[in-house]
Amino acid sequence: MRIFYLLLCLLLIACADQPSKKVPAPIESEIIQIPDSLLGKDWEGNKILVGKINLAQLCAFTSSDWYKNEYALYKVNQSVLAEIKPLLKDKKVSLIMGTWCEDSQREVPGMIKILTEAGYPTASMEIIAVDEDKTTPGKLEKAFDLFNVPTLIFSEDGTEINRIVEFPINSLEQDILAILRGEDYKNAYAE
Repeated sequence: MRIFYLLLCLLLIACADQPSKKVPAPIESEIIQIPDSLLGKDWEGNKILVGKINLAQLCAFTSSDWYKNEYALYKVNQSVLAEIKPLLKDKKVSLIMGTWCEDSQREVPGMIKILTEAGYPTASMEIIAVDEDKTTPGKLEKAFDLFNVPTLIFSEDGTEINRIVEFPINSLEQDILAILRGEDYKNAYAE
């Protein structure tokens, strides 16, 4: 019996010395200030983000518990991700979303998680938060021919390649891959 306890103790000590694998978080944990100029209200008077924001501000926004929860729950298709990674090189990704929008709350965390795991610099990507009229005080949305949110736009050398609008056709990973491969991808609202 002593040998059993001795082996059990050795096993516990050996396992305790193993470094734990860290899962990349969407942002570093720090105190993020959100300027008043980025705060607005939805039609019901709830606080929303409006304007050019960054990922840290989205994560810190008090109404964004949905972001943290959905990000943690989203399971990235790793085999498709492996095909996406090399195709993101030299691409610019822009995201137009609404913190008030259920579609954005459902899709944006997965979009960000895929891009993060693919090695895209999501902490510095262009994110524009719009109000329920799909506008911003500075009319930032005008440059994107916005129809619905969320809209995830892929560009190269200043030219739009394609976009996902509101929801994916197949899956987020499959749609991103089709866009990056230059396939004949049509979002749900394309003519």
